[in-house]
Amino acid sequence: MPIQSSPDAPARLPSAGKQHTLPRAWVVLPALVLGSLAAAVGASGGNTALFQALNAAASGLPASMWAVFTVCGSVLGAIALLAPTLKTQPRWLASAFLSVPLATLFSEGNKRYFDVLRPAGVLDADSFNLIGQKLYVHAFPSGHSTTAFVAAAALVLAWPRAERRPLVGLLVLGAASLVAFSRIAVGAHWPLDVLTGAAGGWLCGACGVWLSARLRFWEGPGGVRAMATVALATSLALLFVDAGQPDVRLFRIGLAAWGIGGAAAALMQGREDFQS
Repeated sequence: MPIQSSPDAPARLPSAGKQHTLPRAWVVLPALVLGSLAAAVGASGGNTALFQALNAAASGLPASMWAVFTVCGSVLGAIALLAPTLKTQPRWLASAFLSVPLATLFSEGNKRYFDVLRPAGVLDADSFNLIGQKLYVHAFPSGHSTTAFVAAAALVLAWPRAERRPLVGLLVLGAASLVAFSRIAVGAHWPLDVLTGAAGGWLCGACGVWLSARLRFWEGPGGVRAMATVALATSLALLFVDAGQPDVRLFRIGLAAWGIGGAAAALMQGREDFQS
């Protein structure tokens, strides 16, 4: 006779593959919008004029605000921001880490291949607003924009509750866009650099999320502790690296403390918390 399940038995859990399915529409749409905007700016020939207009508009807001956003877009800053999520959502940082090889190849490879001069290397110093360190070379694409959208993709595409993804997506994409725009505001990048970096970062982050569904080291305590060790080291490094924005030293220290605290909490977490 067939064995009947008890009426008190729990409902069947969704398969791991279904739980971690990549939301394709969310992968394609942001990349398509950003890529189309980049193509339009490149085809128009108005990259310089658009930079000057956007940079001038941003100068009406406090320089420290743009400096804070740009620090968050550095690799060290992004890891520190995500470090506290290790205790409850380790897949987010795992996805970001898995995207690093491709994102590095995309950003650093194109910087050296195209070798585009930054605004400070082309424009007169008094023709635009410069905040922080003056940079001259390796403009295309923006590394900060790439990093910001890698982190955004990790959060949005690996969000555990699909029904909340639209709201979360709008908020996270808005925050990542501010970080990317800050590179224009501080005078470090052209709009084409920022849009291309954002589109590439989003796709690299999507690849990281896809890999995280297959390389699931983040589900065990050993994997989480390994990531926490890296996050702890990079957050400590943030205390000694000014990221080109020395005027926000207190924020940088606070961000480092945020990352150190989050990484330490994950390192101290008991093994039993990861066995469910």
